[in-house]
Amino acid sequence: MMNKHLAKLQKELDISDTHNMPSTDIILKNVNNKINVSPEERKIYMKRKYLKMTSIAAVMCALAVTTAFAADSISGKIGEIISYFQNDNAVEMTSLEQLANFNDSIGKSISKDGYTLTLDNVAADDNFVHVFYTVTSENEPFYNSSDNNAPIWSNSLNVSADIRCVINGKLSDVSNNNHESGYFVDQHTYKCAKKYNVSGYNIPNKFNLELFAFISKADTSEENFPVAFTKLLNGQYDGITDDDKNSVWYISTDIDKSKVKVSSITKDINLKLPNSDATVEKAVFSPFGNQLVISTPSTGDPDNVIANIDSFALYDENDTCLDILNSDLSVNGDGSSRNSLEFLKANKDTKQLKFVPVKYSYNTEDCDTIFNSIGTYPIEYKINDYGKVIVTGIRITDGEIDIDYYKDGFVPYDPAFVLQNDNGENAEPGDKFSSTLYTDVNYETNSYTARYVFEAYDDNGKLLPIPESSKADALKQQFTKLGVVKTDYYTLDFDSAVTVNLK
Repeated sequence: MMNKHLAKLQKELDISDTHNMPSTDIILKNVNNKINVSPEERKIYMKRKYLKMTSIAAVMCALAVTTAFAADSISGKIGEIISYFQNDNAVEMTSLEQLANFNDSIGKSISKDGYTLTLDNVAADDNFVHVFYTVTSENEPFYNSSDNNAPIWSNSLNVSADIRCVINGKLSDVSNNNHESGYFVDQHTYKCAKKYNVSGYNIPNKFNLELFAFISKADTSEENFPVAFTKLLNGQYDGITDDDKNSVWYISTDIDKSKVKVSSITKDINLKLPNSDATVEKAVFSPFGNQLVISTPSTGDPDNVIANIDSFALYDENDTCLDILNSDLSVNGDGSSRNSLEFLKANKDTKQLKFVPVKYSYNTEDCDTIFNSIGTYPIEYKINDYGKVIVTGIRITDGEIDIDYYKDGFVPYDPAFVLQNDNGENAEPGDKFSSTLYTDVNYETNSYTARYVFEAYDDNGKLLPIPESSKADALKQQFTKLGVVKTDYYTLDFDSAVTVNLK
C-alpha cells in the first residue's frame, strides 16, 4: 500500500501533487506520460531510455507482469487455499497450480488502533517468496462510499498503510523483479499479494519472515513515522528493539521451503558474457519461475552497466529461443549491479543454455511498422530475421482493448503495437494520454496479453468515467488495423555464442 516515502520520491520527480498520496500505478502512469513517444519510437526508446528510467522507477515499484483472472477460473482449489484468489480482481503472478501445491497457510493476525493485519499465506522457493496478507479497518473506511469507482490511491483514500517484509533480517524488496498487486474487497477490507525476488540470496530451507506495518489515517503527520521503519530503511535491522516492534503491526513466522526443493534446481554458471562485463552467476529453475542472476562490476557509468545486462539472446538445447521477461533493473551507487532476469519456456529438465551476443544499431528511421487487419486469427508479424509475434485474439470491452499473443523466436522486450483506424489514426481507448498499456504474462501458456486501458483522472486524482468514444461498440468501429514495429536494428552474433551444459 502507498507510503509517504514514495510520495516524496514522486515529488522529487515532479510528476504530480504529493499531498493526495496517489498509488504507484498512478505514479507510473505519470512517468509513462513523461516518457511517452510515438509508437514507431517506442521500441528504441525502451532499449535506452526505459532502462535508464528503471534505476529510478525501481525504487518506487517494479513494473507488474501479471494476469487478471475471472472469478470462475480461480474460485476452485486455489481460491479455497489462498483467499486472495477468491476475487475477480486477483492477478496471476506465478503458476496458480504451483501456488496451490507449494504454500503455507499462516493465519497470524495483529490488531491495534482499529486496524488488523493478517498474514494469510506464504509460498516460497529458491526464486521467489510470495506473501499474501489482508488489512481490515474496524471503523474508518478505506475510501468514501461515494467514491466506489475511484482509483484505490486517489485522494478519497482515508487510510494509509506501509507494509515491509523482512526475510532472515534483510529487507526483502531491495532487489529487482519484485511485484505487488492488491485490491479492496469492500470499504473495510484490503487484500494484497507481494512477490519478492530472492534468487540473488542463499536463503536456507527454513527461514524467518517478518511483516512490519504502519497503518494510520492518511493525514497522519510525517513526524509520526515509526522508528522501526526508519531503522529498516537505513539498514539498521539489528537496532530494532521490542518497543519498536510493539509500536507497529508486527508479525513473525518461520517458513520451511524444503518441500519445494524436489521441484527446484540451482546451477552455478559463473560465465562472463562475450563482449560484455556482465557475469552470469547462476540459473535457478523452480515451480515459481526461472531466473538468471547476473552481475556487473563497478564501471563508474550506471547506464553502461544496465545496458550490458540485456545484450544477449537465450536458447536451449533444442534451439528454442527462451523469452526473457521485461523487468526493472537496479544499480548500486558505485556503478556495480546484481540483477535477476526471469525467463519462460524452460524448466528443471532443461539441459543447456546458449548465450548469443546481440549487436544493436540504433537507427529509428529503419523501424517500419507491419500492419494487418484484425478479425481473423492468428495474425503473424515477422518483425526481424530471428523472431515473430503471433497475435491469437483480440477482446474489446468498455474502456479496454486486450491483445493476446506469444513470441516465436527472439523478440526482445514487449512488442510495440500500433492500434489504428482505417484513416491511420490512433485507436487506443481515449487519447494518447488517457490510455495505459499493461503487459500481462500468462505463465501456464508462455503467452502474453497487452491491455490498453482507458485511465484518465481529474485534478483530485479521481478516475473519470469512460466516455462514449471509448465504450466497446465505439472501439470496435474505430479499431480496424493492428501494427507491430519491426526490430531490424540488431543482429545475433552466433559465432560468438557461449554454451553452458546444465546436466
